[in-house]
Amino acid sequence: MIRSSAGDGVYAELRGWKWDVVGPRYAARPTLSDVTGVCPVGRDTYLRRVLNTRVNGGLLRLGALVHEAFLLPFKAHRVGDAYRMFNYLLKRVGARGNEIRVMNAVFEKAVEFSAAARVDGIPVAVEPNVPGGPVGLSDYVRPDLLVGIMPVDLVLAGHGDRWIARKELAIAGYALAVEAWTGNPVDYGVVAGLRVNDELKIVWRLVRVDDHLRTRFLERRDAVARIIEYRSYPGLPEACPAGCAFREVCGV
Repeated sequence: MIRSSAGDGVYAELRGWKWDVVGPRYAARPTLSDVTGVCPVGRDTYLRRVLNTRVNGGLLRLGALVHEAFLLPFKAHRVGDAYRMFNYLLKRVGARGNEIRVMNAVFEKAVEFSAAARVDGIPVAVEPNVPGGPVGLSDYVRPDLLVGIMPVDLVLAGHGDRWIARKELAIAGYALAVEAWTGNPVDYGVVAGLRVNDELKIVWRLVRVDDHLRTRFLERRDAVARIIEYRSYPGLPEACPAGCAFREVCGV
């Protein structure tokens, strides 16, 4: 389990409590998902937030189910409660075949982590509502976990490392929001990449939230906010990312 402190001496000027520097520049308040979307030009946000386009996909569903399965043991008061909640989840979502296999592997690993956290007395909050407005985001942002005040974000990771850059931006957004909320520095976050092939593999990545990453996040936040506020057409990317739910819509 994670044992690092969120504040550990990283030099950063762009702190969440410096609202005059990191505060909103547009009336539109994007969600963190908007800011960290897979499309390099922000067309996914344009389709979703401006044109109200909705899509459904197997990968989106599996990602949501994996998140639920992983977080359940941290929500439960006892291990037995976690297993009852998990069995109910499987029935509620109508999980079948590979979905059950993947969810079970993720759940069992999360049971281990949550038990270790309780034994060690590590405070873990599950999907807490952190105010996002002070840093130009939607009313609330919800990291998957807060270990102390350190954000942890889960992702169903594909092959390659393209998912890392997006999730690093998410960690920066969470860090800024937590800083604005608590007044305490958040220098690190963690991304947990869940890879499930024949067996579950979790790729842990410690993210150093320095000024370079914070600047990247703020620039992306403002670019996405402009698209939403002015209904600006962002054009098409040179190539559509493999994990984009709008690939068939764009036809790139």
